[in-house]
Amino acid sequence: MRTKNNLVAALFLTVTFAMNAQNMSCDGFGNFFVQSWEYAYNIAHPIGEQALTLIPVAGQDSDVTDAISDLSEDFHAFVFDENRQSWATVGAREIPVLKTITTQGGKLVRVGPVAGVRVFTTAPLLWDSVEIEIEKLKGGLETEIIICTFDLETGAKNNILPNYVFPNNKNLSSKKFTIRNTHGKSISVKLLGKETNFDVFKYSIKTQGFLNVNKQKNRVKKANIERLNTTGLGAGNKKKTRN
Repeated sequence: MRTKNNLVAALFLTVTFAMNAQNMSCDGFGNFFVQSWEYAYNIAHPIGEQALTLIPVAGQDSDVTDAISDLSEDFHAFVFDENRQSWATVGAREIPVLKTITTQGGKLVRVGPVAGVRVFTTAPLLWDSVEIEIEKLKGGLETEIIICTFDLETGAKNNILPNYVFPNNKNLSSKKFTIRNTHGKSISVKLLGKETNFDVFKYSIKTQGFLNVNKQKNRVKKANIERLNTTGLGAGNKKKTRN
């Protein structure tokens, strides 16, 4: 019995440690992202109103994707430009996600005990999946890539495992990540230098969003039902007519 209790305790400590380590690795989020999703993704806001009425029609899927990309750009501007003072405490760099590949670059530097760290964060996402490609352009700094998602409705953080490490060498390479079920979430990308000696990691980050047509149809259908129920015209709120 004691052995069983010890095993349970050990498992509990292991799980607790793993969860704490995961939470510590997921940076770049703040309450404002939750607030911005609640504020903008509803029928009363121009961004939400358009996103929740875009119904994919056969032969017009590309038009809906174009519209979602435009709205994603608007959402990005709403979070990172129009409300910059509100999100400033988050401390993460912004990273856009559109229908076409967007690229940004930089250089991570590690000098002795001074940690080389960069954290990039997306605005709330209207896409159903996102591809992120990180390319090593120069340098030999061993660098760990930590990608996390933050569910803006439940608050759940999820470390997309396994983390990837660019090794300590001069070889140039790239790594692509595909994150699924991203609608209503924000993504953070952390670049963490792992050495104590001076070195650099010059990089580029490419992002691209993808829309699932069937899921978009279901979102619009659900929004229409909720809108009818709110106005009292839903199936459960129909007024009885006199014979």
